[in-house]
Amino acid sequence: MGHDEADDSHDHEDPQKGDHYRHRDGTDEIVFAVEDGHVLAIREYGRVEEFAQAVADAEFVGTHEGVADLPGAEAFEDE
Repeated sequence: MGHDEADDSHDHEDPQKGDHYRHRDGTDEIVFAVEDGHVLAIREYGRVEEFAQAVADAEFVGTHEGVADLPGAEAFEDE
C-alpha cells in the first residue's frame, strides 16, 4: 500500500508518527509525535476561512514558543 493510500484497518487507538487522516470537511491531520499517552498532531485547512470557523469558539492562549521557533514549511519541502 502506498504512503498516502487509505487504510480502513488502521488502529486509531494506537496512533503512530506520520499517520495521515483526512476529515470529512476536507482538512488533513498528521500525527507529529506520540509520547506518554499524548498525541501532537498538525491539522491543515484548505482556506483561512475554514480555520477561522474551526477555532471560532476556542480560547486563544498565546504563542507556543517551541513551535514558533521551528523552521518554516519550506525547510521540509522535497527538492
